[in-house]
Formats: sequence, C-alpha cells, structure tokens
Amino acid sequence: MIDTLFSAFVFPGLLYVLLWTIGLFWFFRKFMAALHKRVGPSFNGKGGSYQTLFDLSKLLTKESITPDGVNPYLFSIMPPLALIIAMLPAAFIPWMDSSVVVDSNYGLLALVILIGIEPFLLFLTGFGSNNKYSFLGGVRILTQSISMETAFFLAALSPALLFGTMNLTEIVQSGTWLSFLILLPGFAMYFVALLGLLEQPPFNIPDAEQEIVYGFYTEYSGTNYFLLKLAEFAEFMAVFAGATTLFLGAYKGIFFDSYFFFFMKMLGIAVAMMTIRAATPRITLAQMLSFSWKYMVPLALLNIAWVLFAKTLWFMGA
Repeated sequence: MIDTLFSAFVFPGLLYVLLWTIGLFWFFRKFMAALHKRVGPSFNGKGGSYQTLFDLSKLLTKESITPDGVNPYLFSIMPPLALIIAMLPAAFIPWMDSSVVVDSNYGLLALVILIGIEPFLLFLTGFGSNNKYSFLGGVRILTQSISMETAFFLAALSPALLFGTMNLTEIVQSGTWLSFLILLPGFAMYFVALLGLLEQPPFNIPDAEQEIVYGFYTEYSGTNYFLLKLAEFAEFMAVFAGATTLFLGAYKGIFFDSYFFFFMKMLGIAVAMMTIRAATPRITLAQMLSFSWKYMVPLALLNIAWVLFAKTLWFMGA
C-alpha cells in the first residue's frame, strides 16, 4: 500500500512530474536566453532561477478574468483538465526497471492516446472562449493535430511491430543496438511529428501572435493561463519520455542501467527541439498540411514497411 502511494504521488508520480515540468520550464527559458541573449533568464538570480520564480508567482497571483460571453463551463474546466491529461502519460513510462505506476500490456496505446487527445482539449479552450481569434487558434490546432498525429502514431507503433508487444517495459528490455538502428527512421519522424503536436516552431501556427493575437490562449489570464502553460510543459515531458522509451532505450546505458541515462536522453531531445525553435521561422498552415500529408504520412508508411522487413530478416525468432 505504501509503495503504491509512493509511486502514485512521489516517484514517478505527481511530485516527480511537477518537478520535471517546472525544471523543464526553467531550462527552456535559460537555454533560449543564451540563444537569444535575453537578460532576465540569464542574470536574474543564480543561474537565472529568480526569473522562473518571478514568472510562476506572477501568474499565480494575477487575477483570473472570465470575459462576458464565454462558455463558463468549458472556460473554467479546460485548464485543469488539460493539465491532468498531460500528466497522465507519466504513469505508463518505465522510468527505471521497477519504477512504473501502471505496467500495462497496452501502455503504448495509452501513451499515444493521452498525447493525442491533448490538442482536442486545447481546441475546446478556444471554442469555449467565444472569441474569433481563440476559435481560429483552436481550429488551427485541431487541423494541425489531425495532420501530424497520423505520422506520429505510425512512427510510435514501429517498436511495437518490431518487438511484438505494446508493453513499454518489454519494449525497453527488448531493445538492442540493432533495433536502435532499425528504428532510427521512425525516431526521426516521431521527433518531427512531435514538433507539430506541441505547436513548436516551425509549426507554432495555432498561437501566432502576429495573426491571431495569441490563438486559443487569448482570453486566459492568471491561474488559468498558468495551468494551460503547465499543461504544455507537462506534455513536453510526456512526449520526450515517450521518445526515450520507444526509441532510445530509456534508462539503459552502455555499461550499466541508470535513471541518469533516461534524464540525459530526454535533455538531449529538449535541446534539439529548442535549438530548432530558436533557429526556424513559422511556416503557413497550407505549408504544414502539404508537408504532413505529402511527405510525413507516406514516409511513415514506408517506415512501417521497413520495420516489418527488418523484423522478418533479423527478428523472426523474437
């Protein structure tokens, strides 16, 4: 009973996810500050830590305004619901050999469903705001997620096809250097697709400030806005952990296994994503749709064919 409560609320449960999310927020601001030469996150306190503290305290203490005309139920319930759904995938991730809250034979299915449902919740935040800019941002995120999720799901299914299981713990334990090389194209497509699912440059179309004010975030302020941003960074953690688990061997190292390797692999994915964010301009919605359906989906299908061929050639006994 005590072990179950510890796993659910401490590690790898609620407290762990919150610490990871806040730490990722700090690292995000710090890394971007170095690339963009921003003063606050670089020099405000030791390691720029005060800037993160001030950002969080400002959002938590600002008044949460509910504009006239919004759908009061959707407007109020979406921020906490989005955060809860964004945090749930952590329960299925094998952070260590015996550290998983829910060790399910359908862990991969649960992971992709929970990641994939988040954009629909953000669409409802825009719809419930009853604001044309918020609604347009919501429609954009729905259009983008439907386009990118096809390639994302196909790429995420690659390890399940190769190893013959959707249990995330078994996928990690079955991984070898050969399987890593086989799944490398799937990992590349998973990474590009997650940029679209997370609305990160060059796919930050749903919250384009120059076009639609701030998209589905427009009417939110104070605590509600804080919860939505916390949900965004919790989803970052979920997709980074998913990529590390499915393609990079999770906690497995060269000479020994340790959570340290899991942490460093996730950090490497975060650095790659933020470097792309700092260096690439936003593309248009039409360009994103063309890229997704003309290139990403066909390549994802070819990757499935490649994985099945490799399984037949090298893993028939698996």
